[in-house]
Amino acid sequence: MHSNNTIEKSFTTEHAMLFFKEIEEVAAGSFAIHAKYAMLRDIFKRIVNQALSQTSINFIGLFAKVDYLMKQLDVPTDTAQLIHDTRRMLNAIHTTSENELTTSLPYDLNATTLLVELLSESMAPTSLTAYFPTTNRKRRWSKLDAKVLRCVVEQWDDQYIYATEEQNASSVKVCYSTQNEYLWLGGKADWSYLKQILHKNTQINLVHIRIEDGVYMPELIIYEPDYLIDITAVASCFETYAESPYVHLLNMLKPPPNTVHIHLGNLAGQFLDETIHNKHTSFNESIIDFFHHNAISLTSCEDLKDTQTVARFYSDARQQQQNIANLIGKVLPQEVKEFDARAVVLEPTFFSEVLGIQGRLDLLHVKNGDITIIEQKSGKGAFVPFPTDDFNPNRPEPQEKHLVQLSLYRALFNYEFGKRADQLRHFMLLYSKYSEGLVSIANMPQLTLRAIRMRNLLTWLNISCTNDGFNILTSLTPEILNRNHLTGRLWVQWVRPELERTLNPISQASTLERAYYLRFLRFISKEHLLSKIGNKTKDDSGFAAAWLDTLEDKRAAGNIYEELTIESFGENGDTIERLQLKFSAARSVDTSNFRLGDIVILYPYRHGEVPNACAQMVHRASISNITEAGVEVVLRNPQTDHRLFLSAEDTRWAIEHDMFESSVKSLYSGLHSFLSTPQPRRDLILCQRKPTVDESITLAGDYGAFNQLVLHAKQARDLFLVIGPPGTGKTSFALLNILKEELTNPNANVLLLSYTNRAVDEICSKLAESDIDFLRIGSELNCEKTFKPHLLCNRATTCPNAHAVANLISNTRVFCATTTALNANIHLLKIKHFDLAIIDEASQILEPHLIGLLSARTSITQNSISRFVLIGDHKQLPAVVQQTAEESQADEPELHAIHLTNCRLSLFERLLTNCKTTDGYNPHLVYMLTHQGRMHQEIAEFSNIEFYGSKLAVVPLPHQTLPPDTDELSELKIQNSKYKYPNGIVQILNAHRIAFIASPRVGNTTAMKTNQVEAEIIAATVMQIFSSTADSFDEAQTIGIIVPYRNQIATIRNAIDAAYRTMFGNADSKQDEAQRNKLHNITIDTVERYQGSQRDYIIYGFTVRHPYQLRFLTNNTFEEDGMRIDRKLNVAMTRARLHLIMVGNPEVLQQDETFSRLINFAKQRDAYYDIPAEKYCAGNFLVNTDKE
Repeated sequence: MHSNNTIEKSFTTEHAMLFFKEIEEVAAGSFAIHAKYAMLRDIFKRIVNQALSQTSINFIGLFAKVDYLMKQLDVPTDTAQLIHDTRRMLNAIHTTSENELTTSLPYDLNATTLLVELLSESMAPTSLTAYFPTTNRKRRWSKLDAKVLRCVVEQWDDQYIYATEEQNASSVKVCYSTQNEYLWLGGKADWSYLKQILHKNTQINLVHIRIEDGVYMPELIIYEPDYLIDITAVASCFETYAESPYVHLLNMLKPPPNTVHIHLGNLAGQFLDETIHNKHTSFNESIIDFFHHNAISLTSCEDLKDTQTVARFYSDARQQQQNIANLIGKVLPQEVKEFDARAVVLEPTFFSEVLGIQGRLDLLHVKNGDITIIEQKSGKGAFVPFPTDDFNPNRPEPQEKHLVQLSLYRALFNYEFGKRADQLRHFMLLYSKYSEGLVSIANMPQLTLRAIRMRNLLTWLNISCTNDGFNILTSLTPEILNRNHLTGRLWVQWVRPELERTLNPISQASTLERAYYLRFLRFISKEHLLSKIGNKTKDDSGFAAAWLDTLEDKRAAGNIYEELTIESFGENGDTIERLQLKFSAARSVDTSNFRLGDIVILYPYRHGEVPNACAQMVHRASISNITEAGVEVVLRNPQTDHRLFLSAEDTRWAIEHDMFESSVKSLYSGLHSFLSTPQPRRDLILCQRKPTVDESITLAGDYGAFNQLVLHAKQARDLFLVIGPPGTGKTSFALLNILKEELTNPNANVLLLSYTNRAVDEICSKLAESDIDFLRIGSELNCEKTFKPHLLCNRATTCPNAHAVANLISNTRVFCATTTALNANIHLLKIKHFDLAIIDEASQILEPHLIGLLSARTSITQNSISRFVLIGDHKQLPAVVQQTAEESQADEPELHAIHLTNCRLSLFERLLTNCKTTDGYNPHLVYMLTHQGRMHQEIAEFSNIEFYGSKLAVVPLPHQTLPPDTDELSELKIQNSKYKYPNGIVQILNAHRIAFIASPRVGNTTAMKTNQVEAEIIAATVMQIFSSTADSFDEAQTIGIIVPYRNQIATIRNAIDAAYRTMFGNADSKQDEAQRNKLHNITIDTVERYQGSQRDYIIYGFTVRHPYQLRFLTNNTFEEDGMRIDRKLNVAMTRARLHLIMVGNPEVLQQDETFSRLINFAKQRDAYYDIPAEKYCAGNFLVNTDKE
């Protein structure tokens, strides 16, 4: 039946045999029924993903994947329905009873096996088919959801779309021509555009369906609904000159606006908050508070450098404050009788999978189920060219784009939440510029359909540009965009010049510049797309997972906190800002993928139901603290109504990851700014000129062994690269000494950047130790407590006025930030020139994240950053990229000529390649740190040989050369009370700095990403180290445990708890509790989270039980100079200072050549131990420590 070469290559007979074996293990196993289904779901998903592993198509959700396979293999409809039935059952495990699951299991085992047979043309063994039923399953999926139906498009003509619907996997015929009067509103709408944007396998939502003579008649058709479009983005496409998705595309490329009108709008929003919260804040207090929170943008705003403009700004702001106080405080309660300020929710967020939109309202009022919505606008209403006699200048005429927003909010409440028209009481625009600015808006069905059309076109354009490129930008002109044929002063003086400022740099760019720009635009866009819908290489990824994934999927991926209850909420006056939520005792939090500072969504649901972020409004928040007992969040929009959080007894709360698109916007605009940066900088980035070096420059300071590094960095007048292998002091020595030398020039300013907040914290600590004053850009939530006083937002509170803030920025010589934080505050680079930028962790930073910063200008001819030093190590973990290597590769020959072969490479790596010579690197531009002071020399040996060509040496520090049984480590020489000889684990630690502990091969269990035996081995090792170092044990420094899967974390935690009880009993004293807390605070995490950290003892648990898992474990390898570099392994091994213990199954691991060499390396040093797990955990074995 095979007809697809890609599937044939992806799914071999060998794959089939392995899957048959796994399915049979589920069938024959004695697991509970829910556990069996969890295992079967994991197998089913892996079968599908394996079959699609070599396709270039990105699929959204399991339905689209299975449907594609069925069609590619020409599977008969009845057979395909059997497989779709199983897909649905696997998605409904959580809501299906045990009896139903038990009855269905044989059918689902059969269908999963059938899928393997279809993919491989292999027959299942009779030992497996013996578990299959002899009768057909009674189909139970016949009910049709009239609210919304998801379909995959097969084909279409001028009148009908022919598709497969998700519920029954049956074929449907959808009318989208004028014959569907529900869709066309009697000719008032136009859906013919769908014919141009549909393609095979497009997913669509049919909304509010009627079926007439077997033909589906929806009210709405939503194109690719999992790609959520912000309502403000849709509204922005309705401009005076055009109603077009290209308007939004150009808006994405423009620099972030920094005008007096923008600031007045933000200040008016603050006034609205203060009025609702009943704060009674004076005008001066509000202005000061606003200024402290917007110091950079206000200080850099050109408009506000004119005294007359400043005076007008204050006057307009005062008027807006008065208007808001009157309209919200007096007029609204009079006109809307049920209005109660205590029932107001400020800036709630809504996600609609039904309509494919998301939105954040300014003000929502809900009382007795009735809805009032107010959207605030601080600017002017629509221009009225010919006022009538009853025209009132104090009453604005609404702008169409503002009406579009309200129309989509109304549609959201209608179609997503099922609110009736009589419940949608008041939809209003608040034009706070006007004294009579409260405007009630009626239902506008025709405008709503135009808005839905624009939402669909905008989705199509975004996906089309992602897949096919942005070449359309090279042909766009103001005249082409001017679809409304706008003329006159508005067009000539304002609109057209603004469009030309955006489009001209593209048309004027060189061939190479344009190729670079367009390829990275496509790369950014693809990353943006995948962050929404998920990527091929990682299940449960993408924001759409919030509604596509089952609860089991979210738990397994660590992407949800659920069963939360509100313990308390912190108030600031009358407003609620912080919430303390308590974990359920039944839920482990150790597998969670949440960290301090993460942006999240918070929403309620009823106990016993499945949490669903699309079922109601959500609160956007940031995580401020995580403990064993609960999680604390800070609301992004404080609330007044306490009743929001005084939940009913059966109410529970859930937290999931959020996604902010503003950070993506900065990448688009930053890349666009590259086309306008001075030509020398463009040529430097594109390797069109050699970096300048001035060898006449000398050092002003003395940096000992680092003099050559600092001198070459100073003589490099454009760029300099520092390669910093693990433990070589990239921050402590390279960055700090280069900085100190630069500061010997009293007029020099230096910018220090890094990828992670943790690295910026480390930089701050080195600055503080060296008594160097600095300002940090960023938020309090992501900043170590010690350095919060250095945050600009905090330091600005001591400044009485704008002039004082400007002086603070001007007089501070050192600034530090993450690249993300600085991209969000790019206006700083308009007012502050830096002689040097030192960028740490540069090998982890994608090129588009830096290009906007390096392209920033203080004037037309001067870059904001004169020189830059990049510090990194391309042999450690690179930047996280959602695309596969095939998807992100650059095919353009002109890009290959500048070493841009793949967009996933960092700028550091590309420039490093450009600096290569026949015998290494250009020493005037590249310096490699070669002395590491972290790892004992025996720990460093394997990485040094395998990954660094034996170029690394120890400093040496005392701990790097001592044998393991020296007095420094004599605390390990304890006796095991059960046996006549020392504990075997202690003997291993006394004998070796590095050891490999072989774990047995484990068969199928309920969780494929856990390994109980390895967890117990690791726990036993931890307990011996813990009991041996009791006096000096430091949970932040002594032990670190690295695993590849988050699911293994809780398994190890539980194993450590059990091992503790075995060793010390069930004592319940305060001392015992303190000891347990120390053990619980040991960091157990993935290698990605450990990069940049170190511990005295590192235990690396490989966890993998099957060969297919090696692909994930080794997915960061590359070749250089004939060496195979495994970045994950390199990072994991080089976190250890004194001891490295590795635990894994050699039978599986040896199938990878690097792991095979690692195991042989351990064997050659007599550091390989294959001991029965039970004996190992008890320490009941002897170690031969004789040295020949």
